[in-house]
Amino acid sequence: MADVFSHPVNKKSKPELEKSLAKVMNYEVASGNFKQTKSIKKRNRKFISTGTFMISKKNGIVWKTLKPIFSELALNNAGVFERDSNGQSQMLLTKENPMFADFSSNIQALFSGKIAQLEKNFNVYYEKQSCGFRMGLVPRETMVRMVIANVVIEACKNIDKVIITDAEESPVTLEFLNYKIVGKAAPKRMSSAP
Repeated sequence: MADVFSHPVNKKSKPELEKSLAKVMNYEVASGNFKQTKSIKKRNRKFISTGTFMISKKNGIVWKTLKPIFSELALNNAGVFERDSNGQSQMLLTKENPMFADFSSNIQALFSGKIAQLEKNFNVYYEKQSCGFRMGLVPRETMVRMVIANVVIEACKNIDKVIITDAEESPVTLEFLNYKIVGKAAPKRMSSAP
């Protein structure tokens, strides 16, 4: 995993990364299942959750955790919307909270292949693989690195895996399965709530 961080994006590799991202992000809407494994290094424990996802370039991202406990998370330009297993909802508007605006913007940039936006907030790394590529992101801001040390994205035909490692070196691994793609098109700006 550390190998990708030996390959910072440069003038030669950036066009290749942009082409690779455009290929795996060439859709209007993608949906499927996910498996999330959260490893707590200090306790040598793993927690697994599963659910469904939908990524719309027009409307944002919807993330439903089905097991072990239901929750729903939606991200778009307007904000972050959450609903728990009791049906309680919470809305965090980006215009009222710059931190959540950045969070929402970065997640959407990640899943829509907007390399220019990612470069504003991360040092970007790229490594070509036999099938697809691996991309690494290290937050530029010291305060963000106190929470997230790095992000690694693995992709072949689609984004297959995202590994987010926190400052204590405990990773959260997201595996994406059963992709369904609707409409192949160039990326569009997300603008409305789901």
